[in-house]
Amino acid sequence: MSNYIRSSQENRNFLENNEEIILKYIDKKGDYYLNIFKGQKNKINFCALFLGPLWMGYRQMYFETFIIGCLISILGSLLMLFELFISAAIISESVIRSLNYALMGLMGFFGNYIYFLSLKKRIIENKQKIGVSKIGILYGFLLGVLMPMFISGVIGFLVTLFIFGV
Repeated sequence: MSNYIRSSQENRNFLENNEEIILKYIDKKGDYYLNIFKGQKNKINFCALFLGPLWMGYRQMYFETFIIGCLISILGSLLMLFELFISAAIISESVIRSLNYALMGLMGFFGNYIYFLSLKKRIIENKQKIGVSKIGILYGFLLGVLMPMFISGVIGFLVTLFIFGV
């Protein structure tokens, strides 16, 4: 399968014209990512696959982490609602768990592409989020792990109040 970045003429032109700036924005592992961006085929990003929100936070993709957190919240809330309202909770749980695994797989497969688009946006907007951020791992944990747990918990509490009228 061809590289998504190279499949667009606009992305190819951006990559060729901004190599040094991209290296500056990536900071650590700049050559590695630049080779992936220029490569002929897509590569799975194992950090994004197994540590998605944490990797995104480390690479300062906070908005993208927030979106992933919202998707996880929606899946968790659906699971909770299926368990409350549908007697076939085993089927719904396996379906929702499969959707979570699919989301992880998509993050691993498209992680480098998402990272490229984030870098491109930062460079075009001249944002100063350059390099990596160790504190960003904490932001990734908050946005991609704790926020979905909190939102699902609040939704569960509100649904329980609504159903049981406590």
